[in-house]
Amino acid sequence: MTVARHAARTAAFAAAYLLAFWAGGFLFLSPLPVAALWLLAQSRTGRRRFDVIVLATVTAVAATLNGAGPLLAFSLAAAGTLPALLFAVLTDRWAPGWWQGHGDRFRSLRSRLSRLAAAAALSAGTAGLLQAILTPDISRYATALATLRDAAAVLLLVLAARTLRRRPRTPRPTGALTVIR
Repeated sequence: MTVARHAARTAAFAAAYLLAFWAGGFLFLSPLPVAALWLLAQSRTGRRRFDVIVLATVTAVAATLNGAGPLLAFSLAAAGTLPALLFAVLTDRWAPGWWQGHGDRFRSLRSRLSRLAAAAALSAGTAGLLQAILTPDISRYATALATLRDAAAVLLLVLAARTLRRRPRTPRPTGALTVIR
């Protein structure tokens, strides 16, 4: 993947993440699924450190635009980036090549999905723990509900994106080989 294409994909993911961050305040949703998909989809480029930096920067800017101070914005950037990074790393470790569609062929579908679900649950649990640390006045039940919601959302969004990515494409006819009758 070229640097220009990587930059364009990063900009598209950053825009989707900002939209999810903004809409999450109104709909009580978390931007974690978009961040997890971002880092997982960009993992094959070998430029994960740049994506982590951009994700943390976008999170800090979004928090600042919502009225957070510099220290809170930095804390929210860490709390938004670490769970997504954990999901991408665990998915790469526990289901190698799953996102590209070629790895881990000898394991059953149930085994691959359980590993993916475990990565999503650990990622959402980390997000819930960091959220409980940043806002200590939130109840345990709200934290547990947010953790379950985030785990399900990460798993469903990643599965949906991979399904859309793997759908069969119709080949484009080439001019030299096409015979028009």
